[in-house]
Amino acid sequence: MELRHLRYFLAVAEKLSFTRAADQLRVTQPTLSHQIKALEEEIGSTLFDRVGRKVYLTPSGEALREYAQQALNAINSATVAISELEGLTRGTLTIGVFESFSGSLLPPLLARFSRLYPGVHVTVRQLRTAELEGELGKGNLDLGIAYAPPATDNVVAEKLFDEPLALVVGAKHRLARKRRIHVTALDGEPLMLLTAEFPSRRLLESRFSLVGAKPRVVLEINSVQAALAAVSSMALATILTERIAKTVPSLHCVKLVPPITRTVAMFWRRDGYRTAAARAMADLINAACGDRAKARGLKRD
Repeated sequence: MELRHLRYFLAVAEKLSFTRAADQLRVTQPTLSHQIKALEEEIGSTLFDRVGRKVYLTPSGEALREYAQQALNAINSATVAISELEGLTRGTLTIGVFESFSGSLLPPLLARFSRLYPGVHVTVRQLRTAELEGELGKGNLDLGIAYAPPATDNVVAEKLFDEPLALVVGAKHRLARKRRIHVTALDGEPLMLLTAEFPSRRLLESRFSLVGAKPRVVLEINSVQAALAAVSSMALATILTERIAKTVPSLHCVKLVPPITRTVAMFWRRDGYRTAAARAMADLINAACGDRAKARGLKRD
């Protein structure tokens, strides 16, 4: 059995399509089918059930999937550990981040990391939290930055800082001159919110329910940047973190009472190997967040 067989098998298991898996792997479909057949013959069991154009994992395929992923993760960890003997003169680092962090806090950190370790190739992937946790679990990310707590047990979080959410309005909005507003006052207020797959949306709905408020959601958007642009040009309010809202000078933040906060954290794969590059980036992130907290007179814990 070759590593190539396991990679091909996992691609088909993820996509449940030989066509899409072949495109991802950049091989022809006949080549992929031949390699999967060779793997099935070696194992002595059928791994995929083909029903028309649909592909399903057999019980044998389900059993192999977990062990195949563990085997590739172990090989990747061994390769990385060996490369680290050269002291970060080469290597790779793959980071998963949520949208607002990638656009505001991350760029200066990437610039500093690049100056310190020019031989390390860095890839940044902008992902939603659920996607980020999934990619960490598969070993496709070295570390992630997301809102805590994680939803799965195979991910652990290290707190970086808390940040408040605020009602965000344009300059001409009727609430633009307010400094603070009680959450109950948003009952019936027309709002634009992020879509339901965002953890912050679920947090807001929980807090609204606790105080008996029910805002009127008239528009939903699945992008933070699109939400900021829409608030700037429309007579609607939204709720986002103060940090990201203040990147647009024309917007005004109204503090929520009682405060609603999110916790930003570094996500790691539980019991996963932490590469030297990932640890070096984590040190830079921790230092930057500590400096940020000092500048604002805040405590990180």
